[in-house]
Amino acid sequence: MPKHSDSPASTAKTERHSSDEIDVKPGRHHAPRASVRRLAVAGVAAVIAATSAAATASTLVERDEHSPHERPAERIVTQAAEEERDWDSVAPMPSILPQGLVSSAPDPQKTKVEITPALDRDAAPVEGIDETQMTNAITIIEVGMDRGLGERAWAVALATAMQEAKLYNAANPTVPESYSHDWEVEYSDHDSVGLFQQRPSTGWGTVAEIMDPETSAGKFYGTLEGISGWEDMSISAAAQSVQISAFPDYYAQWEDLAWRIIDRAVV
Repeated sequence: MPKHSDSPASTAKTERHSSDEIDVKPGRHHAPRASVRRLAVAGVAAVIAATSAAATASTLVERDEHSPHERPAERIVTQAAEEERDWDSVAPMPSILPQGLVSSAPDPQKTKVEITPALDRDAAPVEGIDETQMTNAITIIEVGMDRGLGERAWAVALATAMQEAKLYNAANPTVPESYSHDWEVEYSDHDSVGLFQQRPSTGWGTVAEIMDPETSAGKFYGTLEGISGWEDMSISAAAQSVQISAFPDYYAQWEDLAWRIIDRAVV
């Protein structure tokens, strides 16, 4: 029998048959039956749509025939896939960036060119020397250039030749053979001959070699290059390291003349 405190809804629920009862967890509510039906219908419709789309896609893939619009595209794709291209010969596409933002490769013709100093073999003598001395000075510079040496080496050689023989090719009375070659002055210091007063007896070479201005200059440069750190020495110290003179400080007085000769002869 229902209690007076029970609501009509509670009474109705109590009187239902046990087969009509639904197990309801606390805090949950049942959706109306119409909503359930709508969800079920939507699910079935989705399955049917997916199946139809898959079947349609399969049909399109397996179809051999193409529409008039598809045939040219198919032909272009097939031809491009089979063709071997030399991609290096393909011209680049124009950039779509604004003109100021376009970056281009450097022009191969605008490469950096290193300018090699040129020697004026007809340069007039600088003040303090004559044409013969200037000619010998130019020969000394040219030999240094041919060896790949720079102007500091030329200055060392010029100051040395000026101190040793006043930039003249010198014969020596104690070396009779020296007169068999072109000579311009005479000096008689031991067996020293030539522009740099090199001695055959100490291993500088034969008289013929030392009396030849080009060969003599080459021997001087070769010895200079063999001295460690000569580039960091003063002109006088570098000259002395080659000549081993009894008067090592005398080379310094000709440094200014050496640079004036270089400035006149090298352009």
